[in-house]
Amino acid sequence: MDSVVRLVEKCQRFFEPCAAREILEEFLPHFTTHSVADAIQAQGYIALFLPVAIQRHSITNEYLNTTAMSPKEYLPTLFSMWSIFTCSLTYDTQFTDLVSRIAEHNITKGENDIGLFTKQQVQTVFTVCLRMMNLPVGSHVDGNPNSAGSGSTGYKNDAMKIDMKANNSLFIRRKLDKLKPLSRFIVYTMLPETQPDGTETSFTLSCLGNLIQASELYFHPSNHGHWSYQLSFFICYLAHEFVKRWKEEQEQDCKTPMECRFTPHMRKTFVLLLRPVIYLSLFGKDQYIVLASQAAITSLSWLEPDLVFPGLFERIYPSLETLTETHRTSGALSILSEIALPMLTRDHYPAGGKHLLPLLHLAIPGIDLNDPMKTMGALMFITNALMTVPVFDLIEGGSYHHPSMDSQMLCDDMQPGKYETTQLPREVEDQLCRTTTGEFEEWLAKFLRRVFTIFENLPQHDRKKQGGATETGIVHMLLRTCDIVFGQLSDTLYDLALKMVLEFVNDQVYPNAIRATGLLCDSIASVNVKKASKHFIPLCISNIRSELAYNASSTITNSASSPLIPSDATFHWYQNILFSVVSTMGTEALVYKTDLFAIAGEMVSACRSRRGIMWTGKFLRNLLRGLLQTYPKDYRSLTPTEWNTKELMDSSHLLWGKLGDPKNLQVDWHTPNNEEIDMAMEVLDTFLVPSLVRLKVLMEEDVSVKISSAHQLTNEFCRHLALIRNCIMGSCTMVKDDGVDEQTVSNISESDEESMYCKTKKLVAGYALTDPNDSRTKKAEGIRKSTGEAMHQVAMYFKAHREDDIESIKIFIKITRAFLSERGVEKGFYERSKTGYNYAKRLSNAQLKQKSYPRNLLVHRAYNHHLLRLRQNCQGRARTELHDHLFQDILDLSLSSYPDIRTMSQSALSTAARHFVGVKYMILPTVLDALQKKEVVDTLTHSHRMKGSLYLLTHKPLLMICLRDWNFVTMFVLAICRAQHEDKLSIQELIRRVFVDYVSNYNTFSFRSIVSDDIHSSLDTLCSSEDIKEKTTVLTAKVFKKQALQVRSYHELMASLLEIMNDPKVHWRYATMAANFLELFLRPDMAPTVGLAAFANQCTLSELPPLRRIGVGATIQMLLYIKQRSLAQGDDDLLIRRKTRHPLKREQAVGNNGINTTQQLLEASCQTIVADTAAQSLLVDKTATGWYVWGKTYTAYEICTDEAQLPSVEDKSQAAYEELKKAFVSKEYWTKMSGYLSQETSQTQEDVFSLSHARLFTSIFQAYREAPLEAAKETLESLCCSFDQKNQQRAAAEVLAGLIRGMKHWPVAELTKTWAWLFPLLQKTFASITPDSLTYWESFVKFCATNRDPRRIRPLIDLILRADFDPTSDAAFSESTKLLLVCKLMTCLRWRLLPLCGSLLDTYLDHLQHPYKQVREVLGGNINELLQIQWVPALPCVEALLSLNARDGRDGTDNVPTSLSEQGQDKRIQQVITHLDTWLVEAKTDTSTHYVNASKTVLCWLYEALKQWRVAGTLPCLLSFLPRLFYMQEVNDDQDLQHMTTSVLHRIVQVSYPLSMVLPIIDQFMVILKTSPNWHSKVRALPALQIFFFKHLFSMTHDQILSIMQVVSEMLLDPQIEVRQMAAVTLGGLVRCSQREAIASLRQHFSTLLETHLPKRKRDAVTGKAIVPVGFDTAMLRKHAGALGLSCLVNAFPYEVPPWMPSILCELAGCISDPAEIQATVRKTFSDFRRTHSDAWHEDMTKFTQDQLSLLSDMLISPSYYA
Repeated sequence: MDSVVRLVEKCQRFFEPCAAREILEEFLPHFTTHSVADAIQAQGYIALFLPVAIQRHSITNEYLNTTAMSPKEYLPTLFSMWSIFTCSLTYDTQFTDLVSRIAEHNITKGENDIGLFTKQQVQTVFTVCLRMMNLPVGSHVDGNPNSAGSGSTGYKNDAMKIDMKANNSLFIRRKLDKLKPLSRFIVYTMLPETQPDGTETSFTLSCLGNLIQASELYFHPSNHGHWSYQLSFFICYLAHEFVKRWKEEQEQDCKTPMECRFTPHMRKTFVLLLRPVIYLSLFGKDQYIVLASQAAITSLSWLEPDLVFPGLFERIYPSLETLTETHRTSGALSILSEIALPMLTRDHYPAGGKHLLPLLHLAIPGIDLNDPMKTMGALMFITNALMTVPVFDLIEGGSYHHPSMDSQMLCDDMQPGKYETTQLPREVEDQLCRTTTGEFEEWLAKFLRRVFTIFENLPQHDRKKQGGATETGIVHMLLRTCDIVFGQLSDTLYDLALKMVLEFVNDQVYPNAIRATGLLCDSIASVNVKKASKHFIPLCISNIRSELAYNASSTITNSASSPLIPSDATFHWYQNILFSVVSTMGTEALVYKTDLFAIAGEMVSACRSRRGIMWTGKFLRNLLRGLLQTYPKDYRSLTPTEWNTKELMDSSHLLWGKLGDPKNLQVDWHTPNNEEIDMAMEVLDTFLVPSLVRLKVLMEEDVSVKISSAHQLTNEFCRHLALIRNCIMGSCTMVKDDGVDEQTVSNISESDEESMYCKTKKLVAGYALTDPNDSRTKKAEGIRKSTGEAMHQVAMYFKAHREDDIESIKIFIKITRAFLSERGVEKGFYERSKTGYNYAKRLSNAQLKQKSYPRNLLVHRAYNHHLLRLRQNCQGRARTELHDHLFQDILDLSLSSYPDIRTMSQSALSTAARHFVGVKYMILPTVLDALQKKEVVDTLTHSHRMKGSLYLLTHKPLLMICLRDWNFVTMFVLAICRAQHEDKLSIQELIRRVFVDYVSNYNTFSFRSIVSDDIHSSLDTLCSSEDIKEKTTVLTAKVFKKQALQVRSYHELMASLLEIMNDPKVHWRYATMAANFLELFLRPDMAPTVGLAAFANQCTLSELPPLRRIGVGATIQMLLYIKQRSLAQGDDDLLIRRKTRHPLKREQAVGNNGINTTQQLLEASCQTIVADTAAQSLLVDKTATGWYVWGKTYTAYEICTDEAQLPSVEDKSQAAYEELKKAFVSKEYWTKMSGYLSQETSQTQEDVFSLSHARLFTSIFQAYREAPLEAAKETLESLCCSFDQKNQQRAAAEVLAGLIRGMKHWPVAELTKTWAWLFPLLQKTFASITPDSLTYWESFVKFCATNRDPRRIRPLIDLILRADFDPTSDAAFSESTKLLLVCKLMTCLRWRLLPLCGSLLDTYLDHLQHPYKQVREVLGGNINELLQIQWVPALPCVEALLSLNARDGRDGTDNVPTSLSEQGQDKRIQQVITHLDTWLVEAKTDTSTHYVNASKTVLCWLYEALKQWRVAGTLPCLLSFLPRLFYMQEVNDDQDLQHMTTSVLHRIVQVSYPLSMVLPIIDQFMVILKTSPNWHSKVRALPALQIFFFKHLFSMTHDQILSIMQVVSEMLLDPQIEVRQMAAVTLGGLVRCSQREAIASLRQHFSTLLETHLPKRKRDAVTGKAIVPVGFDTAMLRKHAGALGLSCLVNAFPYEVPPWMPSILCELAGCISDPAEIQATVRKTFSDFRRTHSDAWHEDMTKFTQDQLSLLSDMLISPSYYA
């Protein structure tokens, strides 16, 4: 399914805009809010298929006036659908993606406010953005925003629970990051607007500003939480999308109208909006957040470097200079690696160049082996910075400028708008940049010394691994950095670097850094081969000779795991350097030819240790590579012409940041010349050919006897095999084939599907010898052919004489793998090159120039293309006899008795087989034969071969053939099922693993392909020649032959599997496996046999639970296929297309008046099926049909009135049908089945209603109707009467559910008869339901009613609805059971049940005061269900729906039902309110519990409604109940009621309301805050108001926000201190997230209150008690209100110090000696300020004057213990 979804995603852009109407008409009628699965499925299809672009002219790019539907026409409907379904993250994400794509493809000045969108639609998306971010908001009554009572802007855990209800519909959704489409929508709806006063604005940009302002607090690292990731990535995506659109609009062919494009002012505003929050999160401690912030700041740096870099430098320099905070240092280096290119590009940011050297110096200490993250950051920065910077000293020791010295001049103040304006003339910046180059020499020396230090401190090597994975990564990155640095050096600096490397190499040997040092020498030598070779070659040769003279590498070691000999360290040190340096020598090797041959000969003859042997071979391999391969000689940032132009390089600082031109790379390729080819041939003659001769000598028996020990013989084999392997790998580009006639192709089976690849075109890939007439070509081909033949002889020798010589055989396997698969380039080398390029490309991606990269990368890309051509030539190769021999040799070793050999051979075989045609088909018979039982064979050997075969089958290439080619399917399946002869646990586990892999990947594809009727005429038209017609005929014959083979093999396989099943000697596990295969291979296009039917019956009644599960599944499938074949009546095409159609199924036209259709459907739902009217009735099973909108047609079913209407069983399936029937009509079957169904569940099983069992009985009764029922009745009655046995009740529920579901198409007479028996049985059973069995019968009702027309189950509905609710009964469980069954019925039948449950709502609402909690909870749920199904839109057609949602200028955002007046339920709700008010009055005067009980029922009702996704039955009730909730909270003697009320109130304010409800809810809160006499209500209302305010920030007008702030600020004068404190917390939150322009007026108001004079209190002269003067309490209240108001302004900005804050703090400090209430407020304010500002106090204190600091010193500085 994922593949199909991805395919549609890619194809969607090709769908014509005119198809939009058709797509909407297809999918909209399937939408309903009553089913999460249906809603998300319909929405998923719309999002996938709907074209989003308005049709344009292909040349002029103008919009075309066509009849195609514009997005503007259906956008209101999309937003309407969005509004009526809530609490689903998937739903929100899919719609956000759809509208964002609409916005992206339709940037235009439309008739609406913002292109195609209205302002309200844009605000709706911003509200959704808040929901997706899931920010914590609101405070508990204690004022703590982190306490349990605080809310969230999102859905919390409810969204996941609701999305899980979608089940398989989730597969249809596009896999998206939810914030990416949000960012896209925001960016692509930013359109410039000009105000009347001439100022430029953008509505979306202003909304984004409000969003960032409201969420700014959550970006700070100290406020870290799950939301931090969402916010950081949201900002990252925003910046990326903005840059992408900005770049698009700079292109000449941009389709965006000029008046809709970004302006410089918008760009600057955008950067200024995002910059503060990015700065906040740049230095967090979470790496993912930091990476997202770095990506965002990089994007901004490409937009407005002058606004971004100064502030960054202000933060980066201190972070690098101070090492106390490691995370800040690592973060700064990581940031620098991201911004290096925009910072150094001279034309983009001229001021950046002068910072390079200071930052490079500061990065050196970051290269520290003990801190990998910091080291990687430093190395990435150096790499990215110098990749485009020629390292030249342009002043030769002159003056030097360090920009951090004048950072105060550049960044005097962090206030926006100040440090951006400091700019120097371009000439001055260029001169400063040039001046800094004088430090390159010093920096280079420091860098190399740091590299040497890293090498010296590397951990000791462990075989091939250089320490741990971390150290390996650091070394690789360090060497990559050295590649860049060395490549960019001037000649003078290169000489310095070469000198330092030579001194390091010659000074001391470090055994732990041998490999790293060799790669370092390779890195520096490849830049200037001539200079480096002049020093390295003589140095290495002399030292190697010296070591060999002292018997270095003379100790025989054969194994790779052998410990290294310490005395050989110096030899290996220089040996490694030598083979590293020669890898890129090219023509320079000719100069040292004599010396190189001589030292190679000495090493070959003297080396006996494993490493010495291998590295000698590697020397020859690298030498051959350097001579024969094609590779670039330089990777510099400038072309050779530019680099060698002295005048240009004298001003190379002006070229910093220059990107490569793909059209003018001037790659200096090394290509082998004749002298190099001759030298390579001489290498092969000198070393390869003698080794081949020596191998032949060693394989002679008498020579082997002469060698004193097997250890020495193994060493001899290893030495020469290693030389051969390396010579083969080094010369892989010498010739393009293996020296054999590839035209002589081995026999390939006709069924071989790979034969089509035999003629794969070979690409020109730079092989050294391509002239077939050249004698050297023939000689090279001969050497390669003789090598292949020799390897086959070696394999035969080892198998016959030295099977235990594991080390030699391992090398042989490597040779064979290289010979067969690594033609031209090693796979590992190519993968490393590609991975390194992709990694560097990601780091160096220039946001504004996405197609341009540094020249270094472009050269790498060209080289990778060359390597890819070599790899491509390895594919689809033709096999020859030589190749077949080698493959057979590797296959034999893959089945070896030695695990090490088996593992390596299997990997080599699997890899090499991909490159040759037909290899897998050649080796499979041997692999499968190894699984067969062998009578006369060594048991141990056979078990090893079997294990090797099974391991090979775990490789996908081989397993896939066994899945699709019926030449091998039968062999494979039977081999697996007959493998019980080997009882080793490891082999049994392998068999299980292979079996699971096979079953998981199996697909039932048809044996026959359907072709259109006109294909033959089309072929005749296209291909008129006789030759092509003859080929077509031959191919057609092959296809028919293949189909016949498949059918024959299929029947043989099924028969064999049935034999295995019937064999009593077969172990039960293998019988189960065979049964699984039988179930797997059942298919509709093959008629089931009697044997298969008997197998299904046998398994269904098996004592083994696994076999029973298989039997149930097989029976269901078989009956389904019999049904499909009966419906097809011999037409196989219908089966393949899955287009079979039931004769009772009808496609009914809706007509012109869909409203009447709805009414007729509802009226019909009340009717009972009777024989007289059945013929005229049509049943509609899908409950989604007609609810939202009617399509042009809908699917319905006729009622079966005569058995003749039903199809007869197909002749081919008749025997199987009768065989199954024998079991189903026998009482023994039902007795046994009931016994198994009634068994207790095991610990691993869940005790629930089994859907598979219910589906089995559905299939049985659907296929055989009432025939099995007569045999089952007695058993069913017995099960139903076992009231106290829950397992029997579960079995009864499953069988009866299947019976009712299977009666779908029974004739009316049989239905009537069956219901007459079933009704009293169910009535009796329902009356005796116990708590243990209740869930089974609920599932029974759900299974029976889901997607069923009410008329089909009318007796069941009557049975459930007639069980009247008795409010006077004391049997609480009995009454709740009745209600639960009704609830389950309503949940399944939904709105179709409306005509049958008209009086239920009245009954339930009249008995809200029920005394039992169990009943009240269910009662509340039922009331909710009834209210939710009241609203039925049922528009007559899609056109009417679109018109209604867009009528009168509507935009769809407010198209939500907020009233039930049309359904007549508003009066009933009002009656409930009246009763509650009456009972509340009574509760105050007597002990009546009606009010409490009714309130709890209402709360259960509201809670159930608020945790769901439907809003049609929820929103109309909330306004009326909201004020009553606060009354409920005042009932102090019932804690349960208070907790329930708090929970419901919390959920009410979490709802996203339509615009029409926002103002009434605000008014409700205002009334409560202003008029409530109970201060507890006010305290509880304020946190709720905070949540509501934040969630509806974009739905409220400016005046509404101000009125809320006004009322909350007045609450500061409330007499109750708790109210005042909560009001202060609330007001601080309101100020922080909106209306910051009101701060000045609020500050003035609160300062005035704070200045209130407190009358002096005196003491009574007699009693000594304080006398409170008149007016003191009022003055005290006003002054405390002022203190709280000012403190809330301070607390609103916990991580910054706005300009007005210092003076406020001083005012508050003056009240520290005031009465206790004021004093406590002041102390808490300063305590919080000190806590939140401690991290950045060194910066914040600069905002205060000295006088202010001295005044506040005691308040802001933590007290000392010693003070």
